[in-house]
Amino acid sequence: MIWMWEARATPGRLADLRDWAIDALDGREGEVYLSHQPGGDLVVVILRLPDPPPTDVDADAATAAPADPDSTTKGPATAPLPAPPEGLVAGAPHAWPFRQVHPAPPSPPARPSPSRPAQSVTPG
Repeated sequence: MIWMWEARATPGRLADLRDWAIDALDGREGEVYLSHQPGGDLVVVILRLPDPPPTDVDADAATAAPADPDSTTKGPATAPLPAPPEGLVAGAPHAWPFRQVHPAPPSPPARPSPSRPAQSVTPG
């Protein structure tokens, strides 16, 4: 699972927000990016977390848009980062989860079916 988190820095606080974002990764795999925009400077965090266990949902259904627009992930409360300290951000941070589709992420190793024991191969 890939999370993208972004926040507009309070004017003059970009370095402080950048430093907070680096610390907020807390040793997890991720990157921190800066963007200088006319409307204000942005800090973007890309956080790579292990994928949740697979479900019985097929790939098309897993990537389809949710039927209920209110069921989409919104805001920092759902992001796996703590809320930044007061005064660092102008407005509310935003976060979105993503699933990698290309290149295809490595598949986990296949497990033997419980109804059929694994076969061993004897070197000959």
